[in-house]
Amino acid sequence: MIFQDENDTPRISMNGRQKLFICMIDLCIIVELCLAMFKATTVGPELFTPTFMKVFFVMFLPTLVVGFAGFRKLRNQTEKA
Repeated sequence: MIFQDENDTPRISMNGRQKLFICMIDLCIIVELCLAMFKATTVGPELFTPTFMKVFFVMFLPTLVVGFAGFRKLRNQTEKA
């Protein structure tokens, strides 16, 4: 979507708990990426990509689900209306 006026753009307001939670999820994803890279380098070059994909996505997808669910759960009670 392209908005002509900056006032028309949707605003996403986050409380402090949500911001901290998102930072923790980001940190978890970075650690998962590092672990997947480490695990993939321990196998031969022909198995690097499949090993990386298998290890990374097995860790990443649950983190993504927890991230979405946690973000919604940490909303203020007044915002749920």
